[in-house]
Amino acid sequence: MFEVSLRPLALRDLPNVLDWSRDEAFCLANGWPVGLPPEQLQDWFVRLLNNPPVDLVRRGIVVTSPQYPSGHLVGFVDLRELNPLEKRARLRIAIGEEVHRGQGVGYAAGLQMLEYGFAELGLERIVAKVHSSNSRMRSLLEKLGFQLEGILRQHETRQGIKEDVYLFGMLRAEFPPLSTIHPLAQSAS
Repeated sequence: MFEVSLRPLALRDLPNVLDWSRDEAFCLANGWPVGLPPEQLQDWFVRLLNNPPVDLVRRGIVVTSPQYPSGHLVGFVDLRELNPLEKRARLRIAIGEEVHRGQGVGYAAGLQMLEYGFAELGLERIVAKVHSSNSRMRSLLEKLGFQLEGILRQHETRQGIKEDVYLFGMLRAEFPPLSTIHPLAQSAS
């Protein structure tokens, strides 16, 4: 059993981010360039920490378990393209460590970020976009309660192939508070 929590990213997280950047599947799933030199990635990460975009909330996903009693950073979750006027944002979940993919970590982090977006930021709508080849993320969004709203056919080129992009959405009224979903919404097994 393990517990999932969110926290702001810090400079001490750079080694994890550099490790994730060497995972081609992670890079492709998250729109990162494959084979980016570590110096470039470090410059980007430091700029992001020191001068975060006003339309982005990014939190590190931390797993606490018997193996990592003080917690271990395994990914990040975003609310991006924040639009306070329209009260909407776009969710993105990235699990950098392969061993934690498909284990409920993304689900727990997603629930926490949705709760933050709807309850704390007062958002009324959260959307997500996912490539057709990313079936794991599509399943996760459906499990979180997102509705498929449309498909942009042959919308983006990935590895030389035109790929569909699925559009998902959730309204505040469609998201119950975490306390009604699971008594230990931060835990996964």
